[in-house]
Amino acid sequence: MNEVKILPLIVDLTGSFFRSSRDALERARNAQSNSTAVAEPTGLNVFSHRQPETQASIESIVFSFLTIEANINYLFFEEQRSRTLKNMEKWLRQKWKHGLSVYDRFVLLVSQYAMANLNDFQYLTSLFSEFIRFRNRIVHAQPEQYHALVEPGSVPGEVLVHDVEALFDSRGFPVSGLSEEIGRISADDASRGFEIMLLVLSFLDEQFVSEFELSWPRSVAGEKQYLRPSGILESLTLRHYPKIDPESFVPEFISNLKKHQSIE
Repeated sequence: MNEVKILPLIVDLTGSFFRSSRDALERARNAQSNSTAVAEPTGLNVFSHRQPETQASIESIVFSFLTIEANINYLFFEEQRSRTLKNMEKWLRQKWKHGLSVYDRFVLLVSQYAMANLNDFQYLTSLFSEFIRFRNRIVHAQPEQYHALVEPGSVPGEVLVHDVEALFDSRGFPVSGLSEEIGRISADDASRGFEIMLLVLSFLDEQFVSEFELSWPRSVAGEKQYLRPSGILESLTLRHYPKIDPESFVPEFISNLKKHQSIE
């Protein structure tokens, strides 16, 4: 009889969350292209005739965010596992589990264990900050105010809504271009969230030794491949934030090394 052993097993959900986001985005795009309905007039009814697109888009957005969060947590504990913890790092480990926002964890991870200066990547951090606020409006939803033009309907108690103006968050999402109104979330928002996720993952992938790859379908139907986040970005037919080049995430000393190798 074979000897039974107990071995440590680490389960990282980054890849699972990514696949869920990718598949939901595809469903949202298919629902968008197959829809023959007139554009939603008010944006109040989140799940009306756009139900399949809206639901799939929200699903993709949430899983894109979870992919980032899972990757940040994985990298932090991987870094801590690989070294002898000092008092500051022990305190940080305890603090990490309680009371830190996702953005705080992102900043601490980079400042503590990477060489990058986040001040050099303000466009990326602005995108990430807006994506966090956008996601929070979904998962921590609060009542939203509208000005509506209405009149009584022909049936007692019925109200006809002719026009609606939402009272948006004054900050909006000027950098990312994400929808300011939950009721108007679409496949475009899911696509933007997916790209922001890939940009953040590409940045983190360049800052740490452990490289990771994600499942991505080949052009041939049914075949799969595994690519780094930057490789997936390069394969996208639509880029919402093309002025961000993943090559700019490569640490300077590695970039100089690559240039030196190409000269030789």
